[in-house]
Amino acid sequence: YIKIMKIKHFPLYFLLVLFSSSLLAQKSEKRMSYERLKALKINFIIEQVDLNTEEESFVWSAFEKHESDVRKQYHKKMRKLRHTKFKDTEDLSESQAAVALDSIYYLRTLKEELDQAFLKTLKTKLTAKQVLEIHIAEEQFHRKMVHRSRERKNIP
Repeated sequence: YIKIMKIKHFPLYFLLVLFSSSLLAQKSEKRMSYERLKALKINFIIEQVDLNTEEESFVWSAFEKHESDVRKQYHKKMRKLRHTKFKDTEDLSESQAAVALDSIYYLRTLKEELDQAFLKTLKTKLTAKQVLEIHIAEEQFHRKMVHRSRERKNIP
């Protein structure tokens, strides 16, 4: 009897799976994955700067390491801080707010140190001009992504 019920309802299950997978596909199209965004950023930068294949490989691996370090040491900690301390700022005491500000300052300083270490790493195998071009291309990419996001949300 159970097998008959399962077979009988198979078309319903199939339609349910098909419908839910199409919803998931639409949701994933709206929000870009971190890995895809990172790859787009690195490709954009490499296209903007004149590098040979060895230098491109070096830049790619350096960016991979830097992005991974920043994500682990800054973004995850900042997100956790936002969710724990910033949800209800009205409920924070003055001393708790001061601790939160100190944490923000510390994390921003840490990110700045990671960025400086990344630039020093790039300067080990690239010229100062190439490193500057990479920095400018990275800024252009960020502006382009902000502009694209604003267009999607119809923000002037």
